[in-house]
Amino acid sequence: MTDQEFLQIPIRSLLPQQDPFVMVSQLQHYDEIRTSTLLHITDDNLFCRNGKMVASGLIENLAQTCATRIGYINKYILHKDINIGYIGAIRDLKIYHLPEAGQTIETSIEVLSESFGLTLAHGTICLSDGTVIAEGEMKIALSEKTV
Repeated sequence: MTDQEFLQIPIRSLLPQQDPFVMVSQLQHYDEIRTSTLLHITDDNLFCRNGKMVASGLIENLAQTCATRIGYINKYILHKDINIGYIGAIRDLKIYHLPEAGQTIETSIEVLSESFGLTLAHGTICLSDGTVIAEGEMKIALSEKTV
């Protein structure tokens, strides 16, 4: 698939989360190591306060980028249902800037290791001009439950 084709995939078809808790707007890129998503931040986002996304929103966006990756693999590569995942750990998280409503952020994860249903990924969240606003590692544990 090309990056343009990834943008056409309905994001809700890849995620176990549903409205109003969807913190990813589009899948932008997928390969075995790297996945990136976009989030168009709106005023009515659950994680916006006083026109800015709060830190927990950035964490959830990072987790849902990991979930988007697994959803894409399950649906388009393995042709099975979407697994539910859980945040197992967050390490070395640094938040440099909180984005504002109206902005679009790009979140990229790079898989560092994957085994026995656990994925360790390093995530980077950037503004559309490339400015890094947050980064850190997240461990995701996959459940056998599917949606």
